[in-house]
Amino acid sequence: MVPMTASARLDLPPAARPTADGASPTITRLAAGMLGLLPFSTDVYLTAMVDLGRDFGVEVAGVQRTMLAFTFGFALAHLFLGRLADRYGRRPVALIGTAVYLVAAIVAITSPSLDLLVIARFVQGGAEATGPIVARTLIRDTVPSEHAGRALAKVGALFGVAPIAAPFVGTLASGFAGWRGALGTLVIYAVVLLVTLLLRLPETRPAHVHGADRVSIVKALGHFSRTRAFVVGCLAVGTGYGALYSWLTTSAFLLVGRLGYSKVEASWVYTAGAIGFLLGGMIAMRLARHMTPQRVLRIAAAAMIVGTTAPLAFVLAGAAHWAVLLVALFPYYVGWGLAQPMATAIGMRPFPEMAGQASAWIGIAQQVGGMGFAVVAAGLGGNTATLVVMVAAAVSFTVAVFLPPVRPTV
Repeated sequence: MVPMTASARLDLPPAARPTADGASPTITRLAAGMLGLLPFSTDVYLTAMVDLGRDFGVEVAGVQRTMLAFTFGFALAHLFLGRLADRYGRRPVALIGTAVYLVAAIVAITSPSLDLLVIARFVQGGAEATGPIVARTLIRDTVPSEHAGRALAKVGALFGVAPIAAPFVGTLASGFAGWRGALGTLVIYAVVLLVTLLLRLPETRPAHVHGADRVSIVKALGHFSRTRAFVVGCLAVGTGYGALYSWLTTSAFLLVGRLGYSKVEASWVYTAGAIGFLLGGMIAMRLARHMTPQRVLRIAAAAMIVGTTAPLAFVLAGAAHWAVLLVALFPYYVGWGLAQPMATAIGMRPFPEMAGQASAWIGIAQQVGGMGFAVVAAGLGGNTATLVVMVAAAVSFTVAVFLPPVRPTV
């Protein structure tokens, strides 16, 4: 296979051609919209999880099934969606995936049983996998590799609006229609996204990929894993997201259940975290101008260590006012906002000719890491154990990013 860089692409449609500052405005906005559906899909019903459990008569592990089903479907779909995007194109995969997501979202809000809801969330997760896979691939297709980290950080700063808005939108919607109202907002998001993609998304798949689209997912992994940059990127996204997913899937029972926060107070904690993620992405854009991605990851590691150990210490000390916890968690979110685009750029950079499959495997690593740490947190009963697992994930992230420096590869 002959390496190919985005800077050499002369066949891109006008709407996809990069600017001197990174990806085109069209690609940046569409990628942000596709990526934003993922945090919206998880964060929009965080404060309604207790209501969902009450309606179906289940505790934290039962409610977590809806989130884990979404994540499992999301991870499983990565095994073939990346290859499909490489073979058939980015546009058809994105359109079909969003359409399937919309149907599953409608089934979810009309589910009469927890089992059907879990199945619907599984399908939602699988369909939603098209968003991050295609979004990351669009950037790799259209932006020179040396600018990919900054371009991804810019996309992250835009889609950071989704996790900021989601908890409040979900709280407002659940006030009118319970957890079904919260999940109903995903139907609206999916309709708007599908229409926008249909009208605006260009095809960016290279015309000739020299057989890379026919490489099996297993062979692709073997090829990728021989490159240290890919390994570091996967370890970083897996452990970093492990802390976040543990928090998202079990923290409602800590905040609303044990600590007695109101739904609005819990929403402030979640929203402040999303603002921290947005801020981290904006900082990453600036740091990427004069720092290597791995150096940015090491700065992120320090922030994530502080942002996981501090809240644990405050809760153990009994100083767990919602505003205190909000401030204590903030550095973690800033660190994750710094880390996610840089780790993704590091992992995908060596593989322009197999961008879809590289994006898919990075997504798998992130979701496997998230599920692994979250299952441990739930198995330990959530509550304070959630914060302990978050510390373990942050420490693991730090170990990963302090591996020997990754040499730039095009």
